[in-house]
Amino acid sequence: MWLVCLKDDAHLGKGDGGDDATAAPLYCLIRGICRERPHAPAGAVLGKGRCEMATSAPKNLKHRIALKNILLATDFAVSANRALPFALSLADHYGAKLYAAHVIPAEVSVLARPESIERILRETRDYAEYKLSQLAAPIQSRGGACEVLVGEGDVSQVLAQFVQQCAVDLVVVGTTSRTGLGKVLLGSIAEEIIREMPRPVLAVGPRALVEASGFQRVVYATDFSPGSLRAADYAFSLAREYQAHLAVLHVVEGVLGNSPHLALQLSEQRLRELIPLDTDLPCEPEVIVEIGLAEKRILGIAAELSADLIVMGVRGAGAFAQAASHFGSIAHTVVSLAECPVLTVGDGQKPEND
Repeated sequence: MWLVCLKDDAHLGKGDGGDDATAAPLYCLIRGICRERPHAPAGAVLGKGRCEMATSAPKNLKHRIALKNILLATDFAVSANRALPFALSLADHYGAKLYAAHVIPAEVSVLARPESIERILRETRDYAEYKLSQLAAPIQSRGGACEVLVGEGDVSQVLAQFVQQCAVDLVVVGTTSRTGLGKVLLGSIAEEIIREMPRPVLAVGPRALVEASGFQRVVYATDFSPGSLRAADYAFSLAREYQAHLAVLHVVEGVLGNSPHLALQLSEQRLRELIPLDTDLPCEPEVIVEIGLAEKRILGIAAELSADLIVMGVRGAGAFAQAASHFGSIAHTVVSLAECPVLTVGDGQKPEND
């Protein structure tokens, strides 16, 4: 049974939509919550405006994601360094090989005299190899596998080549907020990496807390587009790998017309159809349908649940659609403002291993 209730924004605090990033919509749904008590009565009100409902599980989990090769893309900026602990933590957990990669952009020699270009590129490459070797040395001294990669040219294209050549399963990158000079320099490059990589990207935004001790609370946000549906395999697999609490979220945007209950019930049903039969999680996934602006409600739910990972699709139609010439504003807003990393999966990406 679905219940819709009014929320009074005047009584909202931080983490419940009190600021611009996580402001709650006018309407909020009472929703299913993860339950560790298997015999609690269906429909029992649990608090914080939620009710408990049985979870259907009509399909098997198709992919157990194995991360064998992880690529950390860095430009040596502070924001890029914030991504390092997450790359190291994942590599340690999965026993993966880590590739530390830097691409010298073509713009580095644009203003140089022709006779100086070769020298500038050589010195820049030497510096990059030195910085990457400093990063790799502690890992290698502990017996970890870490290889340094340096390239030149278009950043996203060269990284995509590295991904293909090294059979990379996951790219990890740090990004800045979408404002000011950072947007023009690092921000736009990070957006392009997220949008164009042939593999999923773990983006660590400027507000993400650098506590890479594993994932205990995962929010999977979907608008049912191809990219977000492919992201489901990663969300369920990571939640199972870390035995994490998993929330499955859909945000209904726009005017619901004369049958809001039907729209909400259909969304809830579609979410439940995504839940595999063999999740092997410590408790049932929480099913959440919200009404409002997608980016605000994703951020709001992640804050409310103290999520340490958000999983979502990019380049899809619907709520997470991107504009023709730049990364979708919703996904980028989430990456920029989330207090945890965001794993993005594109329309053309799919798991390469079971």
